[in-house]
Amino acid sequence: MIIRTHMESKNQFIVANTTSSSVAEMKKDHIIPVFAKDNEVAIAHYEFVQQTYDAVQMYFGDTVIPEPLIRVSHPIQGRIPEAMHKKPAELLDHEKTLYYERMMFLVQVPSITKVIDGKVVNLVVAGVKAFNQDKMHGKTLPQKFKVAIGFQVHVCSNLCIFTDGYVKYIHTNNTDDLYLDVYNLCASFHPEREVQKLQLWADTYLTEVQFWEFVGKVRSDFYNPKMDTSSWLGDQQMAKVVRGYFMDEHFACKEDGSISLWNLYNLLTEANKSSYVDTFLDRYKGIEQLLNIAHV
Repeated sequence: MIIRTHMESKNQFIVANTTSSSVAEMKKDHIIPVFAKDNEVAIAHYEFVQQTYDAVQMYFGDTVIPEPLIRVSHPIQGRIPEAMHKKPAELLDHEKTLYYERMMFLVQVPSITKVIDGKVVNLVVAGVKAFNQDKMHGKTLPQKFKVAIGFQVHVCSNLCIFTDGYVKYIHTNNTDDLYLDVYNLCASFHPEREVQKLQLWADTYLTEVQFWEFVGKVRSDFYNPKMDTSSWLGDQQMAKVVRGYFMDEHFACKEDGSISLWNLYNLLTEANKSSYVDTFLDRYKGIEQLLNIAHV
């Protein structure tokens, strides 16, 4: 059973063109797609969320897990046969059908919370699902799911996840497999080890001069035809990083102009949220390259 408590998502969703939802709403109002060739039913979005939630609740059984945070996108609308010849404006509510092609969610674990550079972060398990990846027009094949665990997790409905922890790809048509894979993912994650990595970023500082050298190098090398900078942030994103360096409420520089790699990482990931949904994952990978440049 899902517990009806709530935690903030802390901007871990890429929310553009998405709608908030819940397990109850998806179960009640959304139809379940089938594979066209053999009419085999697919695993519904709400089942994916429910199995993940149950696995997290079972593994971290010493705490109450809040209700998952869910967002959906790309609605697939239809109508019942009796309303075939009606105009769209004439359709009654019971004559409409709906499901969403894509879905993303977060399950937060409030009992596992760490302080990194003075900022509180809690453990998150996330998942993304897109029916367009399953070739629903064909015969039944294993469906594709993606789950992740970490303290910094960013997800979008384009089957993309960035995390400081682990990402697991699951191909199955069995909800029991989903449960076991998520449970094993939780078991394989070692929070203290991951926190040490994040703490290293928090303890490593750039001086004001080093920050401006970093910004200048990124913006100049971005146009260097001899370098592969396709996954780097562009001028608009780097401008947001510079603005955050001065003005961000949580991650701005210190009075002497120095900034930790942890704060710089957060400014970079925040700026990347303005990227187009199909490019932001590559740019998240590019952020790792940029941090390496800053650290040199």
